Amino acid sequence: MKTKYDSVVKFKKQQVDNIEKNLQKINASINELHSKIDELNKTLLSFNLPNKGSFSLLNQIKHQQSIIRDEIANLKNQIVILQNRKNELLNELKNAKLEYEKMKYLQAEEIKKILKEKKLKEMRDMDEIAILLKNNKNSTH
Repeated sequence: MKTKYDSVVKFKKQQVDNIEKNLQKINASINELHSKIDELNKTLLSFNLPNKGSFSLLNQIKHQQSIIRDEIANLKNQIVILQNRKNELLNELKNAKLEYEKMKYLQAEEIKKILKEKKLKEMRDMDEIAILLKNNKNSTH
């Protein structure tokens, strides 16, 4: 049954769906960043500092470790940014779901109203038919 709220309900549902998709993407990105951090930590742990050898080799290893640590810090910052965006989206989702539910309620109320009006019209029509039949029956006698 068509109501004036159909297009609004559809739009609100699309908003909720879009926010949920964005949240899924952010969660996937966060998981991916955590995996990268885990890999980099494993790489850091795999470095063996030489007990003997040249000082330049030790400096190279220390430099590589420093680069990896900087990359880990960068990835952690990205996670913080994504977590903040995720929190914003969760609030948006909460509000969007609330709006969607409001519109669904208004749509349901409109449908009830339409059905009630149809029932009343049907009752009036039946009363009118009964009166006409009674009048026809009385006029034929």
